[in-house]
Amino acid sequence: LLPLITAGLLLLGSVLGVWYINSGQFTRVPGVLGEPRAAAEKTLRSAGLDVEVEEGFSDVVERGRVISTDPERGARIRDTGTVTLLVSRGPDVVEIPDLRGVPLGKAKDRLKELGLVPGVVTDTFHDTVARGAVVSTRPKAGTERKPDTAVALTVSRGEPVETPGVTGEPAGDARQTLEDAGLKVRIAPERVFSEEEKGAVAEQSPAEGTTLAQGDTVTLTLSRGPEMITVPDVEGADAEEARSELEELGFEVKIRRFFFGDTVFDQSVDAGDEAPKGSTITLRVR
Repeated sequence: LLPLITAGLLLLGSVLGVWYINSGQFTRVPGVLGEPRAAAEKTLRSAGLDVEVEEGFSDVVERGRVISTDPERGARIRDTGTVTLLVSRGPDVVEIPDLRGVPLGKAKDRLKELGLVPGVVTDTFHDTVARGAVVSTRPKAGTERKPDTAVALTVSRGEPVETPGVTGEPAGDARQTLEDAGLKVRIAPERVFSEEEKGAVAEQSPAEGTTLAQGDTVTLTLSRGPEMITVPDVEGADAEEARSELEELGFEVKIRRFFFGDTVFDQSVDAGDEAPKGSTITLRVR
């Protein structure tokens, strides 16, 4: 009995060996036509096959999907063999889409889907196209171009707004004026000395009359009030020397002469008092 079992096992081994040589080293090419490239590669590699990728144009198969395989689907191939994927680049000519009114991000995605390249982005004011949406393309919509052509995009800044002048206004009033015009407001953290009352707007940026878009920001710098300067004693001094000293401190100077002479005998603000920088001091001279 043992010799018979041994002989049977030897025969079975021979049969399996012949089967492996003839069939066991082979597999069938999976069907991946129309699949996205990444999914097709994963399927083939999971079957133990190597993958090479080539690209070609197709009017039928969407860009990035498999047009064909070599060997074709179902073909017998060694289980360590290589399958070449032909992946679509889309049509060999692409029509520029109409992107007017489409938000910039979505417009760029649409161009990439078609095999085009988002190009330089510029902006312009527009009364009807919403801020951040596409106004036009270059080349213009409807024209045909090769894949990988760069498409420049012009994007709306929204409706133009002429910046109101709010210098000198109380901060609350100034904010309301600007917001009513569709602008945002930022208050600068530092205040400055100015001729304006304390808490009023001393400076604005951009300046009055600047063309902005709705939603743009205007920065307001508030006043600390006028800078106060201690007035020096110039009585008895030469008039021109007194003028020079006061002007260096930031004062305006007027001279009133009595008789003939160049000596200051009176000043409109007493020595030691404080006066706002930029204010006028009158000197009496004789």
